[in-house]
Amino acid sequence: MKTRDTMQNWLKTRVKPDPSAPFTRRRAVLRALISLRADTQKVMVAATLCAIIASVIPATAVHAEGNWTPVRPAGAFAESWNVGSMEEFAPFNYTVDGRYSGIDVKILDEAAASIGVELVHKPLPWNRVMLDFQMGNLEALFQLAPTPERFEKWYMVGPLRRTRTVFMTRQDSPVNDVRRLRDLDDLVVGVVGGFTYEDRFDANADIHREESKDDFTNVRKLLLGRSDVIVGGYATLSHIANELNATDKLRFLPTPLTEQARYIAFPRDALGDYQARRLQKALDKMHTTGRIQEIVQRHLVQ
Repeated sequence: MKTRDTMQNWLKTRVKPDPSAPFTRRRAVLRALISLRADTQKVMVAATLCAIIASVIPATAVHAEGNWTPVRPAGAFAESWNVGSMEEFAPFNYTVDGRYSGIDVKILDEAAASIGVELVHKPLPWNRVMLDFQMGNLEALFQLAPTPERFEKWYMVGPLRRTRTVFMTRQDSPVNDVRRLRDLDDLVVGVVGGFTYEDRFDANADIHREESKDDFTNVRKLLLGRSDVIVGGYATLSHIANELNATDKLRFLPTPLTEQARYIAFPRDALGDYQARRLQKALDKMHTTGRIQEIVQRHLVQ
């Protein structure tokens, strides 16, 4: 068997890290480790490689352009993953007293912890976090609505939960319901830029859309009369209406646009496959035991 020094030299020649990019270095090292599975002799030295990872990879994980510098507590987790999501997307992921929390954060943190993984969360505006994920700056991204393109492009793990997508309007609005997309004719519909809602709705170029950066802005525009109706998740819009003390000024329309599951995505490569399979098993177990439903119900009744 190779000695520790020899193995450390082998790892460095395989990885060739950029000292200024610790995330890139760690992902490259993990890819090298995964490649060992195909070679029986090299599998025998995997433990040696794991022992010297700490000497190759810094303990901190620094986001390329952000101010986040989370440090993993010594011995708390076997590994950590950099995971992106939309900032301030209550009640699913948002910051409370400096701590990132919410339904989806709780579900994923528990699932990851059960397989010895710490999730290092990177909350950003949706278009920005999507770009970071596509550029390879993040190991995973949540929460995503299902589309054929996304399932083909990425490993979609889940579902985490289901979301009912609905229409909201003002109390004094003449709009009573939206049963068909043509009911939106002559209406200004508030949406969040970059969001996917429902296939027919997304593909309909005749809908007059008023884009916002997030659901909070979307609701505010509705209150100001800049849109006639808005579309979004029922739980999210309910939370925002409460936060704005506007429940008496707003109402939901009876017919939902759709009800869909939500997923976390991993890159379609060897490492993404390895991570996705592990997390999927953990989520499946949480669904079977009823733990996910318990988390959802506990947050929604608070």
